[in-house]
This record gives sequence, structure tokens and C-alpha cells, in this order.
Amino acid sequence: MDPLEQAAGQLYGEAPSGFIAARNARAAEAKAAGERELAAGIRSLAKPSVAAWAVNALVRHRHGDVQPLLDLGERMRDATDSGDRDAVRQLGRERQQLLATAASAARALGAELGVPVSHAAAVEVQQTLQAAVVDRAAAAAVRTGLLVRTFSSTGVDPVDLDGAVALAGAGAVEPVATSSPGSRPRAAGTKAPGKTATTPNATGESREEARERASDERAERALAVAKREAEEARQDAEDAQAELATLDLRIRENRARHEQLADEQQELRERLDELQGELTDTNVTAARLRKERAASVRSAEAAERLAARARTRLDRLDD
Repeated sequence: MDPLEQAAGQLYGEAPSGFIAARNARAAEAKAAGERELAAGIRSLAKPSVAAWAVNALVRHRHGDVQPLLDLGERMRDATDSGDRDAVRQLGRERQQLLATAASAARALGAELGVPVSHAAAVEVQQTLQAAVVDRAAAAAVRTGLLVRTFSSTGVDPVDLDGAVALAGAGAVEPVATSSPGSRPRAAGTKAPGKTATTPNATGESREEARERASDERAERALAVAKREAEEARQDAEDAQAELATLDLRIRENRARHEQLADEQQELRERLDELQGELTDTNVTAARLRKERAASVRSAEAAERLAARARTRLDRLDD
């Protein structure tokens, strides 16, 4: 792999807050090693926005949430090209579900990696992945894991990727293995600090010890229930936010389509006005030509009468 692309792959895995320091340190290392061109290339790498970092992080750490979306894009294009409307509708519903899941995963991953991903940033993540679904070049950009900024798609024009990727022509980033949050020790399953487990002796525990143990068990159960309910509430809130982000995205897409149709309607109205003017001109011309023809007919009839009288006089003179 190209040394600059390798360095960029490592740097864009950093949290945005630590990007500048890490980039400068890598550039200094390259310069000290006599690799001045590499050092200059590293220094030119731009710091990613939080939303762009979130997309990069998803590609690296939650590849299973991103790849189905990119695969779905290929299937949607195939269905559109073949005119399979039922498949397009079904894939459209699947796309919305996958986008909502990805937006939720971005916020959860940000919390796990210590980079808060706001609701607005999550919407940008969803817009970028939506663009990757409909545009092959945008999908390739997402796969690099080197996004500097996010982007969106109107659904009509090609996605604007100018300055979106840190290195033009970079290949797909290699996903990294990340331990899932569920594999971490659960607080509810640990003993409280300062407490020491006791083993009942042959004569059994005292009443006070039994009451204390029962009280601890109840407290642990209550804590476990509270944590589960809190997690469910958090997930419900994230799902609601993801659904809202999806609706916001659909509203923006609909607005863009509305504006496009309004422009086309205006162009058609202007063309209709032009045609109406041309039609009026042809009507005026037709009326004028009818009058000229009638005058010509009258002139021809008068000339014919004169010619007839002339022939009559000529015949008489011959006699």
C-alpha cells in the first residue's frame, strides 16, 4: 500500500479531537526519516468533520451495518434498469430501515469511542449513506474510510464529491475487529466495592447475614431491572431520532424534487407562451393570406370577363 494512503488510513481512524496532533506527529516522523514528500502529503490531510468521522468509523468498526446498504444500492439500480417497480418499492422500504439502523449505530459507536455524535451529525451520516446507495462514486468514497466531509444526493444529479475524500483514488479501507459492547463486563454482575464474599460455614449463616444477603440480592435485581429499562428507553429514543432523521431526509429529497418540477413547469410555461405567440402570428398571417387570395380571385374573374368581351369583339370584326 502507498505510504501516504497507509498513514491516512491510520489518521482517519483517530477521533477528530486528536487528529491534528496525530497528523503533525506522523509528519514530523516522516520528515525526520528523510521522507519530505511523504511528510508534506501527511501535513496536507484535512481534519474530518464529526459526521464524516462517524461514517469512517462505521466503515471500520460496523462494516456489517454499512455493506448491506451499499449492496442494496446495486440491487436498486439493477431493479430500476430492469423496470421492476415492485422490487424498487420493496428495496426502498428496506433502504429506509437500513439507513435508520446505520444512523443509530453511528451515535452508539460515537459514544463507545468517546466522540459524541449529535442528532444533526447523525442526519448528515444518513444523508451520506443515502447518497452512497444511489451513486456508485459516492459508495466508493464511503468505502475508503477517508471522508473529510459528508455529502448528499438530489436523486437526479451526480453527487458532488469534490474535496470529500482525503486522497483521490484511495482504495477501500480494511474493517477492524471491534469488541461489541455486549462483551464488556456488566456492572450489575459485579460485587459492590468494599464488600467481601462470605462462604457459609457448617453451622449456616446468621439471621443478620441472611437479611443482608437477601437485601443485596434485591438491590442487584432492582439495579438490573432499572438498567434494562434505561437501556430500552435509550434505544427507543435513538429509534425515534433515527426515524426523525429519515423523515427529514425524505422531506429534503421531496423538496429537491418539487423544486426541480417547478423549474420544469416554468420552462414549459415559457415554451407555451412562445408557442401561443407563434400560433397567434400564424392566425394573423392566415387571415391576411385569405384576404389576398380573395382579392386575387376577384382580379382573376374581372380579367376573365375582360378577356371574354375582347374575344367577342374580335369575333365580330372577323365576321
